[in-house]
Amino acid sequence: MIEARQVWNIIQGHVPKKEWVPSEKVYTIVELYGELDEEDRRAQSPESITPRWKVVVRDVLAKLLREGRVRSRKRPHHN
Repeated sequence: MIEARQVWNIIQGHVPKKEWVPSEKVYTIVELYGELDEEDRRAQSPESITPRWKVVVRDVLAKLLREGRVRSRKRPHHN
């Protein structure tokens, strides 16, 4: 089962620095290098279809954003 520390190590080692990287690309990189197991791929809860590993990635990214270690680019709203 992948842990936040492992996700952080993958991000540090494989996500390009000093350039905009969409979150979907971060998910792809973590999935590629994360050696995810069956438990990681299970839904986070019975009410959700989001796999557990994606929740861990999202939590790591949110923590990095709060700490100012990464920045977010807001998507423009289309009317």
